[in-house]
Amino acid sequence: MSSTNLALRYQVIRIYKELLFMGRGYPQGYDYFRTRLHKAFASQQHLKDEEQIKRGIERAEYVKKGG
Repeated sequence: MSSTNLALRYQVIRIYKELLFMGRGYPQGYDYFRTRLHKAFASQQHLKDEEQIKRGIERAEYVKKGG
């Protein structure tokens, strides 16, 4: 695994953990939020292209900001 891919992997894990932390106050409950978040990330696990992964990270950052 190249260092760029490794850096992207760490970014994805970081944003996932940040979103999980934010989900503690979700109105429909943490378990509901965690399940949905896991499905959203799992549906993108097939991505290999660095640009697509970066776009996914940007999208997650947008969601984190409350966009």
